[in-house]
Amino acid sequence: MRVIYKLGTAVRCWRVHINVQHSVLSAYLLYFIIYTDSKLREDLSSLQKSYIYIKPSWGYNNSWRQIGSKEKHLIYSAYFDDRLDVIETINDHKTKVPIGTLRIIAILPREFKEAITCTIRFEDFVDKSVPIGKVQPLNEHHDYKYAAYSIMCPLYVNRNSTTIHLPQSVAISYPSNRLSQLSPTFVPINYPRDIDQLFARSRPLVSVCVGPLQQNYSDVLRVAEFVEMYRILGTRHFYFYHLSASDEVMRLLRYYQSEGIIDVLQWNVPAELLSQVHYAGIMAQINDCVYRAMVVDNYRYAATVDLDEILIPLKHNSLAFFLRQCDEGRTSAYVFRNVFFFKLDSNDSFSLPAHTHNRFLYTQMKVRRTLEVMPTHQRSKCIVNTQSIIEMGNHFVWRSVPGYTETTVPLSVGLLFHYRDQCINCKAPLMVDYTARRFGSLIWDRVDETCGQVFTESGICVT
Repeated sequence: MRVIYKLGTAVRCWRVHINVQHSVLSAYLLYFIIYTDSKLREDLSSLQKSYIYIKPSWGYNNSWRQIGSKEKHLIYSAYFDDRLDVIETINDHKTKVPIGTLRIIAILPREFKEAITCTIRFEDFVDKSVPIGKVQPLNEHHDYKYAAYSIMCPLYVNRNSTTIHLPQSVAISYPSNRLSQLSPTFVPINYPRDIDQLFARSRPLVSVCVGPLQQNYSDVLRVAEFVEMYRILGTRHFYFYHLSASDEVMRLLRYYQSEGIIDVLQWNVPAELLSQVHYAGIMAQINDCVYRAMVVDNYRYAATVDLDEILIPLKHNSLAFFLRQCDEGRTSAYVFRNVFFFKLDSNDSFSLPAHTHNRFLYTQMKVRRTLEVMPTHQRSKCIVNTQSIIEMGNHFVWRSVPGYTETTVPLSVGLLFHYRDQCINCKAPLMVDYTARRFGSLIWDRVDETCGQVFTESGICVT
């Protein structure tokens, strides 16, 4: 028995020894693979930047276009993304070099199962087909029949090239849609406004992505307050997506557009599709906007919010100062937790200046908010580092570039002030919060000045 016991012990020890050796070997192998891949991407990135690039002529504005013969299959936009770390597997790097990817925003059936081919067109009308296989819908489709898609087509060039002619447009095709193959629906590829910014370091500026204006949106005063408040908070630019809005709202947006403050993008989702895709295709809009801010304008930051949401810094004078002091470079998103202010709650006009023409601003008249702060990812909103985003959600980041992580903003540092027309829980306990009034000396005057410039006859932005 003793001999058998010792033999058994010896066998067990040997197995442990082998397992340890195996674990060490696996660790070394994993490290070698990661190191080799990292070194390869670093070398390819240097080669990528060594080429001379010729950008084609292109149009900035986009609109939804039907793909082939399928009325509810739509394509909206495409972006040249120079980030090589979004490519999961790099192929044929000894003969070909990846110079980036094309990111395509589309709407397709949620259960779409077909293999897709990208058709890339150059300015001389030469086409190149790139099979990319099956694709997955963006998250948060809420089980609607149709969903938003963010489709990636890799771009490779011959390694010994010197001058690269960048493609002008791109289309997608698939077997069941024969017309998509015979007569592809091309959309222009978006590039930086300035070609010199193609591989430049992102500018540390904050932009704002606004959810689609729909159902003939008509609250002009809220739009003016929203824009002026975020400008006070240090944001540089706004992206509005227009499905339907009143003439007065469009008049205000055209004024801001003439001042170079906002871009207004057409969001012409067909009426028959609106009931079959979540919230007018908002997931496509959010992801389009983040890529637009990153690629076209080279903004490092984008806040993804709705018109009734203000991201409020509590320890900094502006969002720009907050990011300047807190961003260490590897954060994909700063998540602001949500508190509600309700329209049905009583107004507090104590600080209302006597000379003010536009006499109802949510941020100044509503001073009681919910005591409960909602958990992270429940109605929260974000400021994202655009360079880190692969797939953006409504309330948080779904996929980011490896090495980036999401950060929840501490309650003492910032909150999302959500000014709801309808209360979620009308009996929820409330507390007084005057934080937004610290901007009152500016916001009242700025809104009055803007409304006076746009509506010269009355000086009033209607609600």
